[in-house]
Amino acid sequence: MRRRALLALVASLAGGCLSAGRTRTPTGASEGLPPTGDGAALGFDAGDPFARRAVGNAAAADSHRIAVWNDDADRRPIRVRVREVGGPEPAVSATPTFPAYGTFSVTVFRPADYVLEVRAPDGPGRELGVRRGFVDCDDSATHVAVRPDGSVRARVVSTGLGCDAEQEPEPE
Repeated sequence: MRRRALLALVASLAGGCLSAGRTRTPTGASEGLPPTGDGAALGFDAGDPFARRAVGNAAAADSHRIAVWNDDADRRPIRVRVREVGGPEPAVSATPTFPAYGTFSVTVFRPADYVLEVRAPDGPGRELGVRRGFVDCDDSATHVAVRPDGSVRARVVSTGLGCDAEQEPEPE
């Protein structure tokens, strides 16, 4: 299973760009968004998610995938919230009990700036930015791993071929 994820990551890198950190999007981006990731090498196989959610109309042509992975051999609840910047209610708010190495998937079809919140009961949690431009791109995904100690690591992978977004270099 991990081999499949590695091959997918290599294919993504060969076909476009790998983005971590802040990415500026043209028009309409909120300056107050948290970073999109931390450049962590995650190397997980999302496999088949045990649960899926969607934001917006699934008939839309473009989307951004979010995969939250429990990087632990134990079952545990992990809170996942996706809220539009300035929106009154979260588009997704769930605290499922993740199976060992299980994945929870959210597909964002509606272009907007979002904040993704991920928190395990035994960790500090994390807020990540999901920029409007990610939904308008060719193919992109936010991969989030919740480590056994509760820490959260994240990386955005995108082909970026159809994106007009300027990208800042990855943090060193």
